[in-house]
Amino acid sequence: MSKNEPIQETADDEILFASQKRTDFVVDKNLTDVQGAPLCNTAPLKYNGTQILRSGVDSLYLSFNGDVRSGLLSQLHDKKALAQAGGRSGKAFAALGLAGIPFKVHAKGQNMHPFVISNHHFRMRIAGAQAGKVPPLYIEISSELLSCCGYESSVQAAREFAELILNDADSGSISRIDLCVDFTSPIDWQSIDAKRWRCRSNHRALYLESEQLLGNVFGQSGDVSARLYDKTKEIVKSEKFFFKELWQQNGWDGESSVWRLEFQLRREALKTCQSLDPDFIVELFNSLWRYHTTQWLSLCDINPNDSNRSRWALAAEWQALSEAKFTPHPVEDIRRQNFECVPSDETIFVGATGYLTSFMAKYEYESLAEALTAYEEHARNYFKSAENKHISFDAYVEKKVAEKKVKFVKLGHLLESEK
Repeated sequence: MSKNEPIQETADDEILFASQKRTDFVVDKNLTDVQGAPLCNTAPLKYNGTQILRSGVDSLYLSFNGDVRSGLLSQLHDKKALAQAGGRSGKAFAALGLAGIPFKVHAKGQNMHPFVISNHHFRMRIAGAQAGKVPPLYIEISSELLSCCGYESSVQAAREFAELILNDADSGSISRIDLCVDFTSPIDWQSIDAKRWRCRSNHRALYLESEQLLGNVFGQSGDVSARLYDKTKEIVKSEKFFFKELWQQNGWDGESSVWRLEFQLRREALKTCQSLDPDFIVELFNSLWRYHTTQWLSLCDINPNDSNRSRWALAAEWQALSEAKFTPHPVEDIRRQNFECVPSDETIFVGATGYLTSFMAKYEYESLAEALTAYEEHARNYFKSAENKHISFDAYVEKKVAEKKVKFVKLGHLLESEK
């Protein structure tokens, strides 16, 4: 798609949206050939009766920065009004074309985004002229596109849409990603002794679909949550029957129940990865999976001679799941990246400048140089006041620097000390 390609309007809304379940409703039929096959296990892993059929990304939410194109905003206003009128009259809903791909324009926005457009594979939230601090564009990519066309192809398609919607669009960052593994196993996962589960979250709930029990949810609504459920039952409700073909390609017998273990990771949970760039995160898929299946949630064998569950060994079936591979990249210990917690230059200088300008406004300094010179004197006088006489300004500075040296230890320094 060219950034300068005009946004096209569709002609016949009813025909375009007659089938919302079309599996061929993709951005570019050549994307799969260009970008490569979907991320999944090409050779099924069998271990203690557990067979891994595939691994991949089930959901992906991307945010993009830039300025919404004024011409598109005008169209969205008109289309949203048409959608609102159509909802009252029962007529076909409003449609918008981007590079020849039709999207439904919703009558209502979502949160801080007044415009929502969607089709079978994408759901996009677009900000108005006054976006404020929220990213002007959120794109949610469907599991079908991710599973059938692959992660890289799906991300590239989202980026091309972002270029059509935004002026100077960036490459996007991940707001949420769901990693999943589909497998068969002789275990009755519904009847496992609750004591065998070891989880960082104390919240556990049943996973219900239309009042049918499918599995369990761990850490629901948290920055990290996990779902373990019978996928063969779930697709009867969701109608995602394309998974059956993917499973059969990797050795599924067509009859055994296929279970899914899925981790939902939100932005806060991914911040330890140092970057939310989709091209960077993909290299950590194996590491993220290994960490969350061994350190965040795990199934253990009960050791009656040891009351400390943290020392119980992983169950063999869970060990097989934890070793699932998403990419050829090696597994790294992502916990070590938590030590690299030095604040960014943006955090330091933007924050410090904010406080400094407040100081200038309060004490009526016009010159930055003058304010910097006067700051120390004001600070010393503050620490000499009655309520702060227990510590001097110099002692306070020394104390805080010592604390920050510990808090902001650099990963490189840490590794050098281990040699």
